[in-house]
Amino acid sequence: MLTIEDLVNLALRIKERARTYIGADKEFSYISAGGDTARAIDEAAQEELSKWLTERRGYPDILSEESGLIRGKEQGVLLIDPIDGSSNADRGIPFACVSIAYSSSYSLKFLSKAVILDIFREDLYYAEKSSGSFKNGSRIKVRKFRGTPVIYAPCQPDDPLIRRTTLKHIARRDLGSIALGLTYVASGQIDVLIDLRNNLRVVDLAAGLLLVKEAGGSVYVNTMSIRGLKRSLSVVAGTKEAIRSLMIPSLEEL
Repeated sequence: MLTIEDLVNLALRIKERARTYIGADKEFSYISAGGDTARAIDEAAQEELSKWLTERRGYPDILSEESGLIRGKEQGVLLIDPIDGSSNADRGIPFACVSIAYSSSYSLKFLSKAVILDIFREDLYYAEKSSGSFKNGSRIKVRKFRGTPVIYAPCQPDDPLIRRTTLKHIARRDLGSIALGLTYVASGQIDVLIDLRNNLRVVDLAAGLLLVKEAGGSVYVNTMSIRGLKRSLSVVAGTKEAIRSLMIPSLEEL
């Protein structure tokens, strides 16, 4: 059975391997299993994951943004985006991370371990079910809502968030890594993360969802099922009061 220390060790190894390629600005002609343009930093991170797997006697199923599904012999599934925000990292923009989560079944309801490691600042976020969320060893909590929310949400021409809210003032952010954005929610820097496009992958979200939940936040998605790497998920995560103020449509609560 994988421990939280195992996931931290894996994240650290991937980060060290990937840091060599920060700012390399090198893309390949092939597409990753998740459907994105493959970059040198992605390939290096995936190679370190593959090396880690060969060194282990056993592991659960692995669902990786780069390689897809790898069948294991232990219970559960490990959900990994080796570099979330690789387009940022490839250009040297300091907003990217390693994201790893473990679920004992193919449902987000059974998430029990999560690690997110900022590859630039080296901040380490981790959580275990019913044990709280932590940043660099200190416990973190979602922010107390004070009336005007700071929102992490994708910028889009026909914005469903603006159509659905009655609030006049919303400070928007879209920084290029959903996983790292969720750590900002869990640590109280951003009130709510919202993406209603049905366009996210489970490996982008899983670790951050558990972090927010264990930090005292509320988490809503359009499906709990883990169904591979298809871009099909929507998410709302943050303080319950802020979410209520935004009149978000009904989703399933984690």
